[in-house]
Amino acid sequence: MEDKQIPLELISTGVSIFIVFAIFFKIFQYKQKLDVLKELDRLKDENQLTQKDKDFIKTNLKDYKEQYLRKEGLVRLITPIFITIAAFLFLLFDFQETLIHLNILIVAYIYLQINRLHTRNFTKFLEELDS
Repeated sequence: MEDKQIPLELISTGVSIFIVFAIFFKIFQYKQKLDVLKELDRLKDENQLTQKDKDFIKTNLKDYKEQYLRKEGLVRLITPIFITIAAFLFLLFDFQETLIHLNILIVAYIYLQINRLHTRNFTKFLEELDS
């Protein structure tokens, strides 16, 4: 019996496509959360924020500040790791294959940056609402 294996390029492309879908999902979540913050901003402008809204803002501000610090640290940790992996890919494969596999690193890095930026934006919006 012949042993059939899935080509590494196919796996690499599949993982990249999965990460792209995760990016779109993250953007969709961002838009939903942003709508909530816009509504809170509208209520603040009209001086109609309830105590429940103020508590929501304070709790989420604390959570997003902690998340932002963790995500910032993760990006700082992952960047040299990604560079090292890219260097190994260039050593192990020829140029065309390396570019195929490098796609995962690039898309994953974009995902991490989008995630970090969304968290930073929410933190800033909540700080403005809290003031």
